[in-house]
Amino acid sequence: MIILIEEKKMINEIILNQGIQLIDVHSTDDLNDADRATLIEKYALTNEILDYADDENERARFEYDELNDTYLIVYNVQNENNQTPDMSQRVLPVSFAIKGQQLFLFTNDATHYLKDYLLSAKNHLKIEAQKEIWEFIFNTLDQISSDYSDQISEADVQRNHIQALIKKHHSSENQILELADLEDLTTYLNTAINGNLTVIKQLDLISSGNVQDLHLSKTAREHLHDSLIEIEQIKNQVDLTSDIIDRISNTYNNILNNRTNTTMKVLTIYTIVLSIPTIVSGFYGMNMKLPVADQGWSWVFSLIITVVIILIILWDLHRRDSL
Repeated sequence: MIILIEEKKMINEIILNQGIQLIDVHSTDDLNDADRATLIEKYALTNEILDYADDENERARFEYDELNDTYLIVYNVQNENNQTPDMSQRVLPVSFAIKGQQLFLFTNDATHYLKDYLLSAKNHLKIEAQKEIWEFIFNTLDQISSDYSDQISEADVQRNHIQALIKKHHSSENQILELADLEDLTTYLNTAINGNLTVIKQLDLISSGNVQDLHLSKTAREHLHDSLIEIEQIKNQVDLTSDIIDRISNTYNNILNNRTNTTMKVLTIYTIVLSIPTIVSGFYGMNMKLPVADQGWSWVFSLIITVVIILIILWDLHRRDSL
């Protein structure tokens, strides 16, 4: 019996609305030669655009290829698997290319959920806004920003939990590791959001008329301005979260250092106190004449001396605020 397995297409064409076409380029690994040839020959994309889109370490950027009239946006988004242990993989770049009325989306398995954002965009856009391809992009960028806000809120919940344990003196090595993970996470989120903010600012700048090649409607420019305000608020949010986590980490280190100092102080006091009986009994164990050493109650005398010396030492430590 022959079993036919339908091969999943990597490049799919989807009609968004009003003649706007989404070219969904979903790759598990790097773009292969056949896919590159298709994108170059059929859709007239350049190798430079594809190199940017295919680089998993590409920083957030906005580019315009004047010769081919193609816009490229590289944007940082969150990994769909937000529980991945590798913090550097929590944030990944995706690429949008705009050529005429065609919108190209380059994603992998961890970021392919953005296609759903684009498909659902028309549910959030007014009828007149659905005619403009940039409105679909701005709406998707807004949803990406909302994802960051949710992730930061989750980090705040974890941070509050750790902070409560520290206040209750239930801190342990687990809290140290969790704080370290939160510090790493907020660092990557901060870097990603700053990169995205730079892209939005570039778009806002060129849409103001300094670059004549990007023509946005009044509605689209207002939408872009709202997106800029939102991502600036998220940047402030992640900055605040990161600063608080750093302060908690420093406080935790101070608490641990203070506990260590207290432990060492107690051990030192015990060492001093316990050394007194050894010293006194050592004297009376020597083969030499000592006061009342030949009396039957001399051992009581040695105990009295020991207790007196211990009390004097404890009094002196208390006087120096060392207890």
